[in-house]
Amino acid sequence: MREGRPVMTITLMGGDMQAQGHAQALVNILTSAQICRPRRIWRGSGTPRFPTSLNPEAPLYNLVGAQLTAMGHTVKSVTGADVGGFQSIMFTADQNPPGARESGSVQRLNGFYRAGSDHRKDGQAVGW
Repeated sequence: MREGRPVMTITLMGGDMQAQGHAQALVNILTSAQICRPRRIWRGSGTPRFPTSLNPEAPLYNLVGAQLTAMGHTVKSVTGADVGGFQSIMFTADQNPPGARESGSVQRLNGFYRAGSDHRKDGQAVGW
């Protein structure tokens, strides 16, 4: 929501990756309109039994994996399936919509929808 109006919805599968994935995907979309940028997942709890590791997708791992490992971090390359795929729908309202009117507490908006589906999973964007 922005100023009380709908902007976008986003869903992401992936268990413990969901919160991390939502944040990463939203930053990628809102800052550069890209859903294909590499993502990463933190694993573990930092305990001896479940040590923490940073698991970036292969393109990001190829850029920084060796440097992070040399600094003492546990780093493992993962595929897109590990970071979850998402679908998103964005509503863009007309700037000065003709015919927009208030009806009680409901405002009628004119505009259009854009949808996208992450290439990492088997989804699709469909409109009707």
